[in-house]
Amino acid sequence: MSDVPLGILLSGGVDSSTVAAFAARHSIEKIKTFSIGFEEESFDESKYAREVAEHLRTEHYEDKLSVERAADLIGEIGTWLDEPLSDGSLIPTFLLSRFVKKHVTVALGGDGGDEIFAGYPMYHAHKIANIYGAIPSFLRNNLIEPIVNNLPVSTKNLSFDYKAKRFVAASKYDAVTRHHSWFGSFSIEQQNDLLTKDVLAQTSGDIYKEAKDLLKTTDAATEIERMQFLDMNFYLAEDILTKVDRASMAVSLEVRAPFLDARIAQFAASLPLEYKLKGAKGKYILKKAVEEMLPKTILRRPKKGFGVPVAAWLKGRLNPLMHDLLDSTRLKNQGLFNEKFVRQLIKEHEKGIASHHKQLWTLLVFQLWYDNFMSRC
Repeated sequence: MSDVPLGILLSGGVDSSTVAAFAARHSIEKIKTFSIGFEEESFDESKYAREVAEHLRTEHYEDKLSVERAADLIGEIGTWLDEPLSDGSLIPTFLLSRFVKKHVTVALGGDGGDEIFAGYPMYHAHKIANIYGAIPSFLRNNLIEPIVNNLPVSTKNLSFDYKAKRFVAASKYDAVTRHHSWFGSFSIEQQNDLLTKDVLAQTSGDIYKEAKDLLKTTDAATEIERMQFLDMNFYLAEDILTKVDRASMAVSLEVRAPFLDARIAQFAASLPLEYKLKGAKGKYILKKAVEEMLPKTILRRPKKGFGVPVAAWLKGRLNPLMHDLLDSTRLKNQGLFNEKFVRQLIKEHEKGIASHHKQLWTLLVFQLWYDNFMSRC
């Protein structure tokens, strides 16, 4: 454990709940757990964290994030980052860290569990994509995809229309491009529309070349295990851990990730894939290992992730800020992004034609970072 005051960042998901369960089992004193909720119901998972805390009899603390609190913090994002990071959960992670720091100096989180135990829904989605690719193209292009692309737009967390549209848009690509398209903000086509000709002229053409080259260094046997390898090297290292580090160290809180202990990671890597991903069920062996320690409702509920209601925020409280940071004149003078394409994204998002919240949030955070660092040059 730790020789300083320690707590658990508890989301109510399997990973953080597992960390809390083992901490409670091995601690003499009652452990402290911390969670943050949202006013928007589809994003608020604090009730699950509360359920785990009650089950484990922890000393539980809970905070709530409103759009007003988020708006007050937006301007600070650029000061936390030495490079742009558009993960929307950066803000609640910072708020949670600041809240936790009032009580403890070290916290444990559940990061790494999805990568080493194949917990992300995208892993199973690759199986579906391979089946989908076998459907005759005239059916996909003329029937399935028009239906999917015309589904009503929702701003709820991981809504069906959002997942379905991203799935079909990326399904035509190779596994690496497909995987990064599902995780990322802009599709290949959107990247070409977004960047100015001058910027495109300076790129190598394939932004996923580094990932494809890295895959050549692994002996992973299956497509899904190769995607796990990429996630450990890119998404986990460059997004998740970076986000937590920047947000927590901004308030001098140390956050540790027990799942990334070398012995646990090596053990997980030694297991056959079917022990981790059984059918559509990710983290199968992990859930079996803790099924006597955690409530069944926690083990059975669908994975949500640390989602943030950015789509609604950009239509409401953050709309003026978005228009200011993504002003056409500003973008034109900057020379990086096609202002007409950005204006189209904003218009479609505001009218509910499409949900471009990931794209617009990415651009917004970039502008905050740019104003804080590059405008000084």
